[in-house]
Amino acid sequence: MIMKKYLFFTAMLLVSIIDAKAQSPVADKPKDKKVFEDYYIGDYRFKSRNNWVLFGFGPNIKPSLPNFTNANMELSFNYFDRLDRLWQLSYQTSTLNYLAFGGATVYLNAFNVGRGKVIEKQYYKIAAFAGPSLVYTNYYPLDSTKTINQDKTFGIGLQAQLQFIVKPVYDFGFSISPFVNVNTVQTVAGITLAIYGSNAMERKIKY
Repeated sequence: MIMKKYLFFTAMLLVSIIDAKAQSPVADKPKDKKVFEDYYIGDYRFKSRNNWVLFGFGPNIKPSLPNFTNANMELSFNYFDRLDRLWQLSYQTSTLNYLAFGGATVYLNAFNVGRGKVIEKQYYKIAAFAGPSLVYTNYYPLDSTKTINQDKTFGIGLQAQLQFIVKPVYDFGFSISPFVNVNTVQTVAGITLAIYGSNAMERKIKY
């Protein structure tokens, strides 16, 4: 009899607690919303939440190839998605001699995807990206046997890049971008000097 009373009392207590919680108002947590600052130049407005493209060339520091001009070329598209997350899609080649001068040999192709963060002001932008990389080659500057046999090698890796961008006209400028790509085929590192273009100019202000 005592046990039944105890169980009944416990059940009533639990029901009361659950009912009280259900009736108590729960305040919605405020969601942090990113704030993007616009800039005005003359009659034009420029948005800070903008996408941009980089295209350029530069020297590679790693691997060490003392008998060659070790270089790179990169084309990258950097954009915000609908949730204001910053992404990078890029294609990068590592070459013996500069592709811009002709006669270069590609010893690594890299297709990169990265998530990023950016700090942007009217005349400069600093962005950082990191993510996975898919690499491919059939030329081996450190292994002539593989090159002669035309061995094809695919691999995966992790890559990271910093972009230091100066944009005196806001939508146009140039960048210096150190990078590293650690992968299963050939780790590379270097600096890319690129031209910069964005879609920051939004519309002409009408009074």
